[in-house]
Amino acid sequence: MNELPFIKMHGAGNDYVFIDGFETRLPDNPSELSVAISHRGFGVGSDGLVLLIPPTDDSSDVEMRMWNADGSEGSMCGNAARCVALWMNVNRRLGDTCRVRTVSRMVNVTAVDSGRDRLRDRLHGRFRVDHGSPRFDVDCDERTELLADVCVPELSQLDQLKFVALSMGNPHAVFVVDQLTDLLVRQVGAIVERHVRFKDGTNVEWVRVLSRREIELRVWERGSGETLACGSGACAAVAACVLQGRCDRNVDILVDMPGGQLSVCWADSGELLLTGPAEVSFQGVWRGRASVSLKM
Repeated sequence: MNELPFIKMHGAGNDYVFIDGFETRLPDNPSELSVAISHRGFGVGSDGLVLLIPPTDDSSDVEMRMWNADGSEGSMCGNAARCVALWMNVNRRLGDTCRVRTVSRMVNVTAVDSGRDRLRDRLHGRFRVDHGSPRFDVDCDERTELLADVCVPELSQLDQLKFVALSMGNPHAVFVVDQLTDLLVRQVGAIVERHVRFKDGTNVEWVRVLSRREIELRVWERGSGETLACGSGACAAVAACVLQGRCDRNVDILVDMPGGQLSVCWADSGELLLTGPAEVSFQGVWRGRASVSLKM
């Protein structure tokens, strides 16, 4: 049976299994492996699988490929990018800035601080991700749409289904609501994720605005279900709230999620800057399915 070394890391509870391609032969069936290794009852347990791949040229420091818990490939993850930068940093492969190439875009990740938590003996740090500019689907002032054909008997307030669609290198639908309920997040979120409006599926953000500089957020992630945090989702939520005049631009907006707090600044230059923690939970060796083979 093959043995595959891995690192378990998380950003505000958004956890992934990472395979370090600088040190380890990479799996040739990451989709199948992601399903098996992400299972919280029979695997390591995670929101998905991330591969760190040595770059093919000098334009980046590392390439990041990610697969969701259901085996579908994702295109961008701000929390995973911070974890990648942390691992590159503690292995002394670079300085305080890491250029991470993803499927959809290049992002620069800068260390705010890093070190070892002596109480828990875990590597950790805070990093800021330059997430780039948002791209909105609809060209109008508030860019809101109303989602039709969603049949949930318990949902009577149809105005809650007004949303903003945008891309942060991956698709998002942001809903601003008065209350964050399990009905909206889990039941309606699962419907919206695969709604015909979104041909490739979408991440779904449910936002409650607390002030002009703080929001509360729960996310139904495409391919993984509800997660404790979502970096690109936090960026999408802040962009939608700023666009609608609910939050301020060019300042750090606090984003409270079940797994912890991130901050997002939509700078006047156009980029969304995401700041938050990254932490190594543990390292191990996967001795799972015998069908998992490794590239030589």
